[in-house]
Amino acid sequence: MNCIIVDDDPLFVDILERFIDKIEFLNLAKKCSRAMEAFNYLIENEVDLIFLDIRMPEMTGMEFLKLQETLPQIILISTDPDYALESYEYEVTDYLVKPVNSARFLKAVSKAKNIFDNQNVDLADKSKGIYVKVDSTLVKLNTDEIEWVQAYGDYVNVNISGHKQYTIHSTLKSVENKLPGSKFLRVHRSYIINVEKITVIEDDLISLDKKLIPIGKNYKSLLMKRLKLL
Repeated sequence: MNCIIVDDDPLFVDILERFIDKIEFLNLAKKCSRAMEAFNYLIENEVDLIFLDIRMPEMTGMEFLKLQETLPQIILISTDPDYALESYEYEVTDYLVKPVNSARFLKAVSKAKNIFDNQNVDLADKSKGIYVKVDSTLVKLNTDEIEWVQAYGDYVNVNISGHKQYTIHSTLKSVENKLPGSKFLRVHRSYIINVEKITVIEDDLISLDKKLIPIGKNYKSLLMKRLKLL
């Protein structure tokens, strides 16, 4: 899960970063000291979880929530427990009161992971297949044969074994949600790979057969954690 921290307290951010680094399913993609910085980051980047402080200059955490039409999961953080009731009007995942200990942090992120997993459950895990629309035809693809998926403007290229490619009108996020998370991983803003097809990783490149896939700096940590599980 790609996460960001939005908090203007550098000491607490350091603590939170150490907690996150110990959780294999979390990847810290960005640290923001202002809510507007996070707002701009979300326009261009996919985020699954935000650790959001309430009391910040220029724009509070609550004002940030009101500004957004759609949001990833939110774990609100504050020194004041009195905001807890109001926070749940925004369907936040959890509410942490500073100072936060590791046990309470683990409980909150475990809840977020369960929600994330349930949101991404797909029939592809059971059927090993997904359907893609090519022109006016629905084509079933075996997920075992998908090697990588690449964003290409308003389209997505799905590459399968045998060097065959399907181009569909979709977003990379939409395709990502349809693929089984046990097998596929986002490694770049523009790429999803089948981790079972990796042959070599060298520096910031992944080799899938004869195809080289770049590793985005915000995704490398999550990839390294994932490989430990293989």
